[in-house]
Amino acid sequence: MFSFVKRLFRQLIRRSTHIQHESINKSSIIILILVDIFVLFNVFNGLNNIAQLPLSPQEEFPCFSAYEHYQADKQKGTFDFNTATIESIIDVDYKSPSFLDDKQRSRLGKVSGLCENVSRLSKQINTTENIKLKTSINQDRTLISRLNQETETLRRQYDSTLLEKIAGQSSQKSINQASADQVKPKIDANNAEIAVQKKLILEKQTKLVQQPSSQEYLKRLNDASDYKEIQKAYRSAQFWHPNKQLFLQTAFLLPLIALAYFVNTAASKKNKGVIALISWHLLVIFCIPLLIKFFEFVQFGNLLGVVIEGLTTLLGGLLFITSYLLILIIPLAGFGLIKFLQKFVFNPKVQARNRIQNVRCINCNFKLGVGDEFCPSCGFNQFVDCSNCHQKTYKFTSFCKHCGHDLAQTPNLNSPL
Repeated sequence: MFSFVKRLFRQLIRRSTHIQHESINKSSIIILILVDIFVLFNVFNGLNNIAQLPLSPQEEFPCFSAYEHYQADKQKGTFDFNTATIESIIDVDYKSPSFLDDKQRSRLGKVSGLCENVSRLSKQINTTENIKLKTSINQDRTLISRLNQETETLRRQYDSTLLEKIAGQSSQKSINQASADQVKPKIDANNAEIAVQKKLILEKQTKLVQQPSSQEYLKRLNDASDYKEIQKAYRSAQFWHPNKQLFLQTAFLLPLIALAYFVNTAASKKNKGVIALISWHLLVIFCIPLLIKFFEFVQFGNLLGVVIEGLTTLLGGLLFITSYLLILIIPLAGFGLIKFLQKFVFNPKVQARNRIQNVRCINCNFKLGVGDEFCPSCGFNQFVDCSNCHQKTYKFTSFCKHCGHDLAQTPNLNSPL
């Protein structure tokens, strides 16, 4: 396997730096590398744009976070928690199928109908009157915060002046601007104002929570059966989202790979060296992101997560054994991929059959003259002696072209290049 990979890598480097078996100059190599980097950058940019087409699970189920937050909190159902829940959706642009912007309409997928009721209720709560009410509550909170800070400052001054008074120090020598007798009434006035503001906030919050739309919204979030249904659909969307992304990215790359492959094949047959070289570079550049995205999907995608979870469950939570198995499985999968490429893609017999039919060198694909035994480009001998009739027959073929003898019966006759 190692020798095959090494030979494959050498062929890749040679094909990427030679035109009709002649090495190109260093300046041309630098230009090709710069072009490769530019194309690769734009390919990845296109892949990222393609990955944004499917709606994310959060966009498909915009109500799931509200359900999850409500159901997971231990204080759900209390007045403070309900108030915070209602306030959190006021003055928020809540997305729904009927209010999708143009950018979302051009994307794949739609907002789930499971969130329609929550979306409708949120719009009923998110009125101009309630927005003003929430703004007023925020202003009251700001005032309370300012009064608390002022009271804390006054309290420190009061403690200091009180100690000075007990010690019998003259007020003229005090570091505080106000005496203890002057500070105490201000603290009491601030505390009274804070109590008034808190009462006002409580009245406004009660008004918000007791509205029919708010009560129905909270009741909806408290429905465990609704939450389980949305949670199940959300988990399913989470599983399929990376699969959709990989499918779209593959669909984006495959036409580019096919085009580069056919151009390279046609250019090689017509001895168009420059076109063949450039198309080969493009073919490699288009394949690199596909392999990267595939291995990203295998390593970080949900399919591997399901495998890990299943193995962990079977092994009773012994994660280190799961790691051992994955370390074994991934190399085996890589070995299987290499064997597949060796048998079906880079099989010398498959290449030889096509090249012999087109009167080309079995080794380098150079155009041969009829009857040429050696390639004038690379010097490769095209024939071997048949062990049965002792006539010259093509290398890397299954049967002798003269007597039909099975060449596989002759050991090492058709060894790899």
